[in-house]
Amino acid sequence: MLKRNLCEASFQWKLKCKGPLLIRDERYANYKGKKEAGFPDCLFMSHATEKEIEKESKQCANKPPEMQFYVPGTSIRGPFRAQSERIIRSLLPEGASHPYTACDPFDQALGCSKRLEKEDGSKSKYAAACPACKLFGCAGLASRIRFTDADIGNGYSSVYRDMIGIDRFTGGVSKGSGDGSGSKGKGANMRFHVLENTTFTTTVTVTNFELWQMGLLAYVFRDFEEGLVPIGFGKTKGFGLVKGEITEITLAYPEVPTHIEHMGSLMSSAKEKSDYGVHSCAAPPFDHPPKPKNDGFSLYKSVTVANIPDFWAKTAPAFNDYIKELDRQAKEKTA
Repeated sequence: MLKRNLCEASFQWKLKCKGPLLIRDERYANYKGKKEAGFPDCLFMSHATEKEIEKESKQCANKPPEMQFYVPGTSIRGPFRAQSERIIRSLLPEGASHPYTACDPFDQALGCSKRLEKEDGSKSKYAAACPACKLFGCAGLASRIRFTDADIGNGYSSVYRDMIGIDRFTGGVSKGSGDGSGSKGKGANMRFHVLENTTFTTTVTVTNFELWQMGLLAYVFRDFEEGLVPIGFGKTKGFGLVKGEITEITLAYPEVPTHIEHMGSLMSSAKEKSDYGVHSCAAPPFDHPPKPKNDGFSLYKSVTVANIPDFWAKTAPAFNDYIKELDRQAKEKTA
């Protein structure tokens, strides 16, 4: 599927988090001071070097640090994939067999990573994978979606959030080690270094996409826009409540497109479509002509989508049709 680059879609995605956001920098665990002296349990992820982290860990007892903070692409990709799988499982019947629903990547028996190892090779791994793994990949199948790291923009606040641990047996305040709460040392205070009022932008790129995959992204991006998908550490504590907005969509093809072309419309060979299990459907036209984008020295022609809501309205139905097709195939196999 990735031997040729037939189409590519890039999304400029701006996310905002008014409340606390925490992406833990695990390097701090090697240097952090005692909790009783006011040192936090963790620091926010930053571009600081190991030496800078060590230096900051000695002087951050009472004053939150100020560094070049960022959100790794993996911290966005994880919740994004989880929400995609949740949507797929919700629309398909409960108990549907694989690969007709999203697999559990942690299930050693039914996950695509293990299941594809047992395939006889009569069809490609892409064709045999579940809908989620076709987009996000698994062991033996490369991902076709990428998320860039996102630097935190200006205007944020670097603060400490203090919390109290709860004894899981009594329901009262934890008194420390030995109570079953996992807390160690004196007291039960927890201090987290968080950022508030954050804004950050990432680029989401999908290479060689099918139209139904664009439709799936339409639903996931909408859920983020409505603030339904938290990210980072402390989701149960109310951390990481983000809202996302797509600010630009760029499509790239070998030739300037007049339609929203995709793998199902660009593959000319019926055998190739069948071998890869590509879902065939027509390429919907643009209601608003896209704007050519000058990328300089490039073999591919890029255009900027002129009307983003129209783009989602044209691609979302393809995902609905794909889900109906999966449901039909699953019922046929059961019968």
